[in-house]
Amino acid sequence: MGKKFPNLFIFIGKTQILKKYTKIVKNLSLKHVKYLIKFQGVKMLFKDIARILKEVPYMSNLEGKVVYDFIRRSGFQNILELGFAHGTSTCYFAAAIEENGSGLITTMDNQLAKDRKPNIFALLNKTKLSRYVKPIFADSSYTWELMKIIENQTIRGVCKPQFDFCFLDGAHTWEVDGLTFFLVEKLLKPGGWILFDDLEWSFAQSPSLQNSKVVQKMPEDQKTTPQVKKVFSLLVCQHQNFENIKIFNDWGWAQKRTRTKNESTMKSQKIINKMYSRQIFKSNIDKIFKKIKRFLKS
Repeated sequence: MGKKFPNLFIFIGKTQILKKYTKIVKNLSLKHVKYLIKFQGVKMLFKDIARILKEVPYMSNLEGKVVYDFIRRSGFQNILELGFAHGTSTCYFAAAIEENGSGLITTMDNQLAKDRKPNIFALLNKTKLSRYVKPIFADSSYTWELMKIIENQTIRGVCKPQFDFCFLDGAHTWEVDGLTFFLVEKLLKPGGWILFDDLEWSFAQSPSLQNSKVVQKMPEDQKTTPQVKKVFSLLVCQHQNFENIKIFNDWGWAQKRTRTKNESTMKSQKIINKMYSRQIFKSNIDKIFKKIKRFLKS
């Protein structure tokens, strides 16, 4: 093309272009516009990402909107995800990071995640968000991979925190996720957040795992106990470095303390409260409409 053009924000459906580039775009051929779309980047808006991920487990559009808004408004750039499965949650995080302008998601799962359909690579290619994600496939456990990161971040005997936000949806066991919490604490920046998924989940409730040989060999209390909830209540809630403990539905939030109550800390608290207020309001409205529909049908 000879001349480099700045990034153009071309939105699906309407092709809206920033005013300051209008004259340039008018002089481009359709071929050049397609080139710019392909190589200069099309931003993935939430409605677009939600449509692509709607039928893919294990994060709903509603949950995706919560974490998407949280990252967008907090401006977090360095995210750690432990347990990505198909990569659904990863794509929500990546879409928010793209909207923010920059960032990287370090996400981990086991080698079996490669065989999922769709797998994380398929979703990242479909959403065109691969450049924001670094997938790691652990041979044994993500605790070993976290050890490597801590080792790399350690200078003169002190670990330098790397991440703004951690989403934990992995092993769901006391042994693995209990240790994981303490490893993440070392890597989480002051003021950063950790979010636990599946507080109420247990092996006995899992349709895919309850009859497996591994689960059948477990003691009964380990099968029926929500082990992530034990990690959250006995380790996170009692840890001196964490505050602003919040439980919403099946999610547990906690923020790493800062030395002072700074503006960004208070801002992220307000963001979470506001997001869930809207979610609860919408949920109540939906329930009312369902009751009205049932009444009209009767």
